[in-house]
Amino acid sequence: MRPAIDYSKDLRRKLASGSTLDQAFTELRAMGASIIDCVVTVRSYHRCTIEEAKRIVESSPVWSDHRNATEEFLSELSKTDDHAA
Repeated sequence: MRPAIDYSKDLRRKLASGSTLDQAFTELRAMGASIIDCVVTVRSYHRCTIEEAKRIVESSPVWSDHRNATEEFLSELSKTDDHAA
């Protein structure tokens, strides 16, 4: 697994040019940024906690596919835990 990349300079430029946060996430994702990169970037840009940055990124429709996949994974994991108990 590669280390997270901080795209906060790119985010700052995109927001300064009039992009919305969702538009900026779309562009960052197109550049190859992962959801982890976006969380690190939002944390750096907003100077917020990792939990808040995670909430901001995961609430974006740009990352809904990732959020849905994570929810499905956790649901399946929960079912596995229920059967193991």
